[in-house]
Amino acid sequence: MINIKELKKHCDPSYLTIRNDKIIINNKRLARLSKDKIEQIEQEFNIPIIYSRKYEEISQRIGRYISKHQIISPKDHIIVGLSGGKDSLALLHLLEPYRRKYGIKIYAITVDLNIENNRPWSETNKNMDKVINHCKNLNIPHKIIGYDQDVVQMSKILSENTKGIEYSPCFSCSVVRRHVLTNFARELFEKEIQKDEKIDENKIKICFGHTLEDNSDTILANILKGDVIRTLEPLKRFHNSEFDYGKFKVKLQDCILIRPLLSVSEKDILKALNECDLDYYHDKNECPYSRENGDGIRKKCHEVLGALEKDVKNIREMVISSALSTIEHYKKEK
Repeated sequence: MINIKELKKHCDPSYLTIRNDKIIINNKRLARLSKDKIEQIEQEFNIPIIYSRKYEEISQRIGRYISKHQIISPKDHIIVGLSGGKDSLALLHLLEPYRRKYGIKIYAITVDLNIENNRPWSETNKNMDKVINHCKNLNIPHKIIGYDQDVVQMSKILSENTKGIEYSPCFSCSVVRRHVLTNFARELFEKEIQKDEKIDENKIKICFGHTLEDNSDTILANILKGDVIRTLEPLKRFHNSEFDYGKFKVKLQDCILIRPLLSVSEKDILKALNECDLDYYHDKNECPYSRENGDGIRKKCHEVLGALEKDVKNIREMVISSALSTIEHYKKEK
């Protein structure tokens, strides 16, 4: 582990992602890094310093987004839902400097889901070694929490008991993830309050790696399904809720959910990870119901917007802007 006090003699580590095997620059200017300083640090600490223009660009973009929407505050406890795919892995790295900027604590939680007896995030899956090793190199505590009920069967139960609505496996998958993560958040709060009775429950937040594509795809899917137009919000409070699956119920605890990557595109994330030589887990290839493998409305929306994006570069931003403007318009009318 790098001695931060010694590193501070050369630069500002609040603008670096620090791993055991490499340092990645988030903002070269604010980190006060020149070419000579980089060489000096590499020699003294015997560790490579990586500069990726795309990684720096993304880091600055989410920094502005976090500040604008007040997503993260000093001393927050951030629980990152870590699948190990490109988005959540990039998110974990981009949040790492906030441990020094804001004094936050980060916990990485991987939910081991059962998808028709296929378990992409099980500890026995060798691909999970990548996820575990990334967390070790970032010195971020990581935990894999299993859930045994089959999410495909769970959605079939909901569909059979609800008139006119067919629930996809992805719906129950999201319910289970939130169930596991909100339970962990509740346990964490109860543990922390034993240490400090003044700790505010609002300081514990669940963090997802939803991107620009996730948001725009969601909006278009809502429109094509004839549903209410909804957007993914950067910060949202969810209250207790319960889903009835017949023989059992799934309870979701109160939580604050944050999404710092909503202004960032997947192609930029992929380029940044490649430039930084960060190998991610291609977990979506293992799920038969993922956007890549499935043939649902979300995949069709992704393909439609992808085709339009070739001619209209900011089409996804325009879709999101239109939805937000419409929601705001009707709020004012009320």
